[in-house]
Amino acid sequence: MTNNKQQTAVEWLAKSYVDLLTKVNNEKISLKEFEIQYIELLEQAKEMEKEQISKAFDDGDYNYHYSRKTGDDFEDGKEYFNEVYG
Repeated sequence: MTNNKQQTAVEWLAKSYVDLLTKVNNEKISLKEFEIQYIELLEQAKEMEKEQISKAFDDGDYNYHYSRKTGDDFEDGKEYFNEVYG
């Protein structure tokens, strides 16, 4: 049996963080470089999360989800994400 489960943004960030800490512990990067790279990882994880939520919305039955701002149905997952989480 194969596992086709995709990695969530949080899982990806946790693994990336551990990898980054390992580089610091092995003195391959400085603490300043760690800080820079960690901020980049956070931004990447936020974008991944946005894409994952939007895709989940697009793949689901969203007929009952409507904008509280306009009263109309959402056009797509990105519009839903931007209003709910944006």
